[in-house]
Amino acid sequence: MKILVPSSGEDITNKIDEHFSKAKYFIFMDSEKDVWEVFENEFLHDKHPGDEIAKKAIDLKAQVMIVTSIGPHAFDILSKANIKVFYFEKGTIKEAIDKFKRDELAQMFKANKKHGKLFKED
Repeated sequence: MKILVPSSGEDITNKIDEHFSKAKYFIFMDSEKDVWEVFENEFLHDKHPGDEIAKKAIDLKAQVMIVTSIGPHAFDILSKANIKVFYFEKGTIKEAIDKFKRDELAQMFKANKKHGKLFKED
């Protein structure tokens, strides 16, 4: 399984970045081969970085994205490409991937952030 996760640093021991589009790094993990690589967020200063990151996930052939929050445009791009999005609140990239492997993360079926603010269902 190919998994993309926003990261606060350049290693899987770093924490997941809670701001999907503003993450400085992304960890791309192949969970079957147990190998990973880091990508610097080249879209950090773009007008719509989340959209560009979602397109990069498609180019990388990611199958899963693990996030704390994600906006509606990026979520729609991922969904249309059949990339599943899973929620992970806090912790390291390694913890997020381990929880995913144990089927302990909830799949998201819509965005949970709009215009930089988290929103919850009533």
